[in-house]
Amino acid sequence: MYHPRLYGAPYDMGLKYGRLLRDKAAFQLPPISPEKQAFGLASYPILQQFYPQVIEEIEGFAAGIEDTPERLGAFLLSLGIFETTGQCSVFAFRNDENTIVGRNYDMLFAFKKFTESSLIAPSTGYAYISQSDVFIGRSDGLNEKGLFIAMAFVNGTKQQPGVGFHFLVRKVLEQCATTAEAVALLQEAPLSSANNFLIADASGDLAVVEAAIEQKAVKRPTAAAPFLFITNQFTLPEMQAYDRGGVAWSKSAERLHTLHQHLTATEHLTLDDAKVLLADKGVCLNLRKEQFGTIWSVVADLNALTLERAETKPRPNNYKADTRLSWWLNKRTVST
Repeated sequence: MYHPRLYGAPYDMGLKYGRLLRDKAAFQLPPISPEKQAFGLASYPILQQFYPQVIEEIEGFAAGIEDTPERLGAFLLSLGIFETTGQCSVFAFRNDENTIVGRNYDMLFAFKKFTESSLIAPSTGYAYISQSDVFIGRSDGLNEKGLFIAMAFVNGTKQQPGVGFHFLVRKVLEQCATTAEAVALLQEAPLSSANNFLIADASGDLAVVEAAIEQKAVKRPTAAAPFLFITNQFTLPEMQAYDRGGVAWSKSAERLHTLHQHLTATEHLTLDDAKVLLADKGVCLNLRKEQFGTIWSVVADLNALTLERAETKPRPNNYKADTRLSWWLNKRTVST
């Protein structure tokens, strides 16, 4: 897993990372099909209007790898539309004194070599730690305000040019301080595909946004059950018509059931408890035939701004603390 640290203006961050990948790894954009190219190009002006800051970073990255922003944008905006997409498990639990979150990212084992965990501190937004299997876009993360977001793919009934989940997660981390702000942003976002999003903040406000092209709906916890969780299916009745299913191979229902069982039986959840749950065989995927499974796992305490990560199949004892966010916040305080 790569561990870049990027801070400054969006264009400069993109240029730095693009040059680094070109010089150190001889990086070039892989070829994509005409169908993907057309979809990505149709999505590019939508992203430009919705999230102009990330367009600046795309332009910088493209300059760094000596390519064009349009080719890079088309590649990024077609991801997750035409190929195997992550099958993930995410939960959040509100204790009296803090909020604990956990996430497994399940993908083809071959994607391990593309994974990265980045410290991103843009001059135009909040600083955050985030994980991904593609540069620039994000799959989950925790920002300096104690806001956490993670996505999980859903096999929706419709796709259209729009903004992919990689950019939605990133925009939330950079621009939102609370769950309420994140929910509002996602409700207005021009989606390109269906996904579940779990959002939690340091105040204990939790939400799941079940999002399809046709409709979006929000789920909240109850007083008796101060937790939420997602896998790769819609659970709200009004969203069922927009879920094609077809994810039994990734044990989505089994993972959903295991999370429900464990969290329902829990009165107080610690980071160590979260690690045990994510390593449970009912949650952690290891599909050898499909060469598919959990390729990273994250737990975090949103009030302490602490995050620990397993950069392979998780076990209760193989998570390591990531201190880069606190390092950056201390560095910023000293410099001001």
